[in-house]
Amino acid sequence: MVFDALISGAVAQELGEAPKAEEDSGGDVPAEGASIEASASETPPSDSVATNEETIDGRADTASAESSTEATTDGGPADTPSMRAEAAVEREQGAEAAVSEDSDDGATTEASATGGDADPFATMPEDEALALPAVVAAPTRARTESEIPQIDVIGRTSRQLAEVPGSAYVVTQEDLREQGAVSANEALRVVPGVHVRDEEGIGLRPNIGFRGLNPDRSRNILVLEDGVPIALAPYGEPELYYAPFIERMERLEIVKGSGSILWGPQTIGGVLNYITKDPPKKLTVGGEVRYGNFGYLLAEGHVGDTVGALGYRLGVVHKRFGGHRGLNLEATDATAKFRFQVSSKSTLGLKLQVYDEVSNATYLGLTRPQYENNAGDNFAVNDRLPVKRYAIAATHNIAFKPNLLTQNTVYASYTERNWLRQDFDRSFDESRNYDRIIDGNGQNILGQGPPYPGDGSATFFRDSTGSRNRAFTIGGIESRTTWDYRMSEQARGELIGGMRFHIEHTSEQRINGSSARALSGALRDDENRQGLAVAGYLQNRFIFWDKFRVSPGLRIESVWNEREIFRSGNEDLVPAALESENVFALIPGLGLSYEVIDQLNLFGGVHRGFAPPRTKDAFGLADGELQNFRLAAEFSWNYELGARVSYADFLFAEVTGFMLDFQNQVIAPSDAGGAIAQDAADLINGGASRHLGVESSVTFDAIQAAGLSFRMPLTLNYTFVDARFGDGWREDWVGNHLPYAPRHMLSSQLRFVHDTGVSAQVNGHYMSGQFTDADNTLELAQNGTLGRIDGRFLLDARVAYTFARLGLTAYVSGKNLTGTQYIASLAPSGIQPGMFRQVFAGIQGEI
Repeated sequence: MVFDALISGAVAQELGEAPKAEEDSGGDVPAEGASIEASASETPPSDSVATNEETIDGRADTASAESSTEATTDGGPADTPSMRAEAAVEREQGAEAAVSEDSDDGATTEASATGGDADPFATMPEDEALALPAVVAAPTRARTESEIPQIDVIGRTSRQLAEVPGSAYVVTQEDLREQGAVSANEALRVVPGVHVRDEEGIGLRPNIGFRGLNPDRSRNILVLEDGVPIALAPYGEPELYYAPFIERMERLEIVKGSGSILWGPQTIGGVLNYITKDPPKKLTVGGEVRYGNFGYLLAEGHVGDTVGALGYRLGVVHKRFGGHRGLNLEATDATAKFRFQVSSKSTLGLKLQVYDEVSNATYLGLTRPQYENNAGDNFAVNDRLPVKRYAIAATHNIAFKPNLLTQNTVYASYTERNWLRQDFDRSFDESRNYDRIIDGNGQNILGQGPPYPGDGSATFFRDSTGSRNRAFTIGGIESRTTWDYRMSEQARGELIGGMRFHIEHTSEQRINGSSARALSGALRDDENRQGLAVAGYLQNRFIFWDKFRVSPGLRIESVWNEREIFRSGNEDLVPAALESENVFALIPGLGLSYEVIDQLNLFGGVHRGFAPPRTKDAFGLADGELQNFRLAAEFSWNYELGARVSYADFLFAEVTGFMLDFQNQVIAPSDAGGAIAQDAADLINGGASRHLGVESSVTFDAIQAAGLSFRMPLTLNYTFVDARFGDGWREDWVGNHLPYAPRHMLSSQLRFVHDTGVSAQVNGHYMSGQFTDADNTLELAQNGTLGRIDGRFLLDARVAYTFARLGLTAYVSGKNLTGTQYIASLAPSGIQPGMFRQVFAGIQGEI
């Protein structure tokens, strides 16, 4: 089952036992001395020759599979969109089993390149292969030798997805490539139940919400990279002001069901895990170049190899993007990933990452007349945001026994975000000096003298700036163990337990500049925020008759946070104001799944969602005294019931009904999200909301069903969500729709892949209208800060040709091809137009 073919094979080799081939039963625990079928898979050049890949859309292409000499590293990550076509994976397994028959007892014992211990990674079928540390919602299985120890939330194979106790989804590497995604925002639009709110057109600061939760800075979901949290301060300030570049990702994992209790905090909505690309088995050099309108340039390069026991991958991504509203982005993301095979039972992984960005990002949107006059205007020309991030993560896996795996992860990151923003007003104040006054026509009318427009159509730029300088340091260590055991011939189990210690420190200053272009100034505010969290979790999955799975679990979170203010409002506080508080939470969950037949799996579950109060919200100054607002943690009860159906390699369907009962929701005033609370009193233990909905996805390939040699899968995803305020809020809010919770979302995707190297894809995305404030205001305000946003439809396409002999792919991609002008958001402060029509061409390859 679960356990690692890697582990059992490695131990058997050390004991000198001849492994015996075992029939896959969907994750049976190997018997003592049981072995592993050999894997003939080898990492292909990433994104290079489409016709040599065995899985596109997660389905095996019969023609290309027969001629291919390399199998995809993903081990058949099933299906577009979600790695779910088990028939394709089983076909791969059959091929691998055939290879294994050439060796004694049906298994190979291929030695490592060093000539030392046999490499356990080389002797596994892909369906038994998952990241060693993937002791999570899905069973743990081993990876191929080119893969690195890291944390997967789901895993790499269709069977693992089928075993997740609840709603889960995977955006595969091929999905990312064929879609031509420029950011995770774009890639996630195809995922049922996920709402992505655009801001600047390239996904620098993601706004992602699950199942009707406000997507404001993704604060209601847990975002990980290789299982490590990437938020600025995951407990005290979980907003995403940084997002990994999608170009260095292998896939994205999304879990919204009960499996998410193994993770924390911020699990009200669920978990998003970015999975980065691993070191290759052989020397590989590759890169990609794109160029398009709005000054879009992407240059990516990477090199990797496995030499003896050491594998490595070094990659750099550089982006430039003028943007449709004067973003003027320049950013570089460099990553080094290493894997060292310490012994046949022990593997060490290390990842280093440096990110450097500078842009003219702004919170200031447009007023309604300004938007109608020219949606591409950006009048905050003096705003400037540099972001620097340094991160390190190390993971060590050790198999003490064939059915006992321990993984230890250490991580740390430092993020610096110093945002220079020019001050502005929505109306004229004669006591202030103004640098510019921009009217509804986009003209500077400062010299015309008063009276100035008072209807909210103009923006009044003060002759001053406010720099929000913040630095975030986080670190942690986590240890988790997975034990596979058998209770009887008909019953077995997988027990996962672990503990994490996490610390975080935030330094924040507000510096006021005395002119519109001042780069320094007087210190107005100065404070530190601290956090310490201890979490423990235990989940046991009982499997009966290899069909019925029951997965109870419990997570415990204990969080201590502190806010210390040294200076506020240009006044030093002597002594400094200091407040602290502890939050304790028990977070239970239960998942159920039943395999009715091989093609039909039913699942359901209930789990507790948890989010500690933001440290900055929990304490506030009043008359010079720092007060504890006694904010309780946010909790929800999340229920879901669904079914998955798959047939051969051409049909997959899933439907999930869900209810999210959110108690004690705290919607704090936020520049990023648009303030809902009007003062501190509105923060006090907010109120409830209820989210009812259905998610559905179906993929059908009529061409494959007819037995033809090319593929043309069609995918349709639909989400309905009714999210409303409940008790505890203002009386006139109860029953209103939550902000940024569209009721209907529909995405369609038609893909064409031919053996000649030609491929094409067309994507359509529809989103219904949505309210942007708790009052459910219908009319769009003149100042552009509240009102209802209309629905919109976007059409994207990509056409590519692969030169198989050269290992190169050339492509042309278009976004919003119909040129639809639409409002993406009224947050942070005014109308944020959606992405304009964008077209770019590129070439990528690997040797």
